Amino acid sequence: MPENLAQERAALRAEWQRKTIKDDPIFGTVMTNPTLCAELLRRALPELTIQWVKDADPQHTIQATPTAKGIRIDVYARDDQNRTYTVEKEQDRNRDCTAIDFVVLPSRG
Repeated sequence: MPENLAQERAALRAEWQRKTIKDDPIFGTVMTNPTLCAELLRRALPELTIQWVKDADPQHTIQATPTAKGIRIDVYARDDQNRTYTVEKEQDRNRDCTAIDFVVLPSRG
């Protein structure tokens, strides 16, 4: 293997190992995998008993009426008790800070 290719692979591996849930590729992978999404929700919201998550939908758009401007949610998921979760990841590049907000919406029906 050429030396520069080995160095490039080593640099990519090191960069990948520094990634956390704050990084979009990791956040997207975790939140679209129902098992990982459920585990993260359990850790963020330990007071809720979450058995499993279904319908983990990234970049979910909610539009109240046909003429209203819709909103895009980073992740929209439902659990075994039909509770709905919206998850938003916000990054403030000026402060090198990321906040992940978890909101539980009332179940319908």
